[in-house]
Amino acid sequence: MGRHERGKMKNGNHPWLLMFRRLGVICFVAAVSSQVAQAQSLKFSNHREVSIPEYAVLRIGPFYSSVSFSQSVGYRYTKGKGTGIDYLFENQRGEFLKDGSDFPLVSTLDLRNYLIISRTMDLDISLRASYAHFPMKTQKDEFIFNPVEEGVFGEFSTEFELTPFVKGTAYDNAAYRTDYVDTRGLADRYGGSAYEHLQNEAGVNLDWLMAKDRNLGLKLSRTDIVPKDEKFKEHQSVSYAESLAYQQIFNPQVLAGVSASFGQYSYTATTNNRPDTSFQTLMVSSTVEPTKQTVISAAVGYSQVSSAGAGSVTSSIPDGTMVGSLSLKTELAEGLEHSLQYSRAQSSGFNTAFEVNDKYGYHLTWKDRSGMAAGIYSEYTTSQSSDIRYGEYTDWSSGVNASYPLTQIVSLMFDSVYSIRKNKVAPSSQPVNVELVNNYNTWSSKLGTTFLIYQNGSAASDQVIFTTYVQHIERSSDADLLNYSRDVFVATFTYSHKF
Repeated sequence: MGRHERGKMKNGNHPWLLMFRRLGVICFVAAVSSQVAQAQSLKFSNHREVSIPEYAVLRIGPFYSSVSFSQSVGYRYTKGKGTGIDYLFENQRGEFLKDGSDFPLVSTLDLRNYLIISRTMDLDISLRASYAHFPMKTQKDEFIFNPVEEGVFGEFSTEFELTPFVKGTAYDNAAYRTDYVDTRGLADRYGGSAYEHLQNEAGVNLDWLMAKDRNLGLKLSRTDIVPKDEKFKEHQSVSYAESLAYQQIFNPQVLAGVSASFGQYSYTATTNNRPDTSFQTLMVSSTVEPTKQTVISAAVGYSQVSSAGAGSVTSSIPDGTMVGSLSLKTELAEGLEHSLQYSRAQSSGFNTAFEVNDKYGYHLTWKDRSGMAAGIYSEYTTSQSSDIRYGEYTDWSSGVNASYPLTQIVSLMFDSVYSIRKNKVAPSSQPVNVELVNNYNTWSSKLGTTFLIYQNGSAASDQVIFTTYVQHIERSSDADLLNYSRDVFVATFTYSHKF
């Protein structure tokens, strides 16, 4: 399955996980940790200033834009069996018609537009469109409107200052995107369903600098989700989130805080029988920097959930639980860093009223001055659902990646990920999805290289890049519907031009 996460969004968040994080169970700790690692600062200090984007190549008054076109030509060989399907490029999944050789031709137009409205207000709108042609008919020709992970997105935000000690941000972020998710809503690149949806989030963040070492923050937001397909119609929803958080720096090495967070979820499809759900979470947290090489973050709290309405099928797990997190990040030597994490959270489920997840993780990364880099990680998750039909499951995933410079411009890159899904679902007389009752293992490995062949001038308005890789993907299970394997070889030249 790759790393155990909801289908990723622009900032690595699935809509449901994003909603939960707004409840403050994890995000408050993560924000504090990042601030301390960069010399301790309160959230009040993190308000941004509007600036000209780095990507801009065209300017008309306050309007900045980047327009680029790319054309790829190359060779691809695929061979596989079973029902699984592979990702071909970026976030676009293709439908294989047959195995064998092909010479894909992919044309892509990228548009990024940025408007500075005032010193504190801006608008960012971006989109991408591609057309893929397969002369040997190993795959259907496609026009692709949103192949990148973010799809089409627009971001409007404005900063305001009520007093010299009270700053705020009002924003509206809209995105049309495609995620590939399994039955539980978890990201599944190699077997999930395409979840296309429009999401809009509007909100206000307010920070009051009570003293030079104290901050009080208020967050209010509303999120609307409108799925495209009838298959996901029940996920049409409106949610609200509110949080109040207090932070204080006690000394240069210690920052602590307390927060209260609330969230309400209403499912608005006319045929929907999902219960509306609300969360309340109280949390205390602290981040300590005992040495310049070590950061420790901890949080503990209590989360309560309530739901009402028809269609609620609950298991025996309680509707209130202790939640929290603990993380340790250490720089072992120059370029060598590791981290340990644990978190327990209660969140809205993709198909259920709520779920309780325990996550454990270890990451080790290394990079030297010559450009060599490597990393390993292992993550383990246990999850319990409020709906007995979705039961419990565990997810274990481990991976390794490495980059080795062959020359000054050519590097060999490798990554391999192996994951194990184990399900525990109560017996039922009703038909059950095979993903919920059958265990399965997934292994994906990729070895390849990418390097620049040609570049016109320092502005890099014209480039030719060569990419080649071999990939093996395999999923094994007792269920025939989940068994498949695929081998892919690709060698591609891509020409790009910035207007």
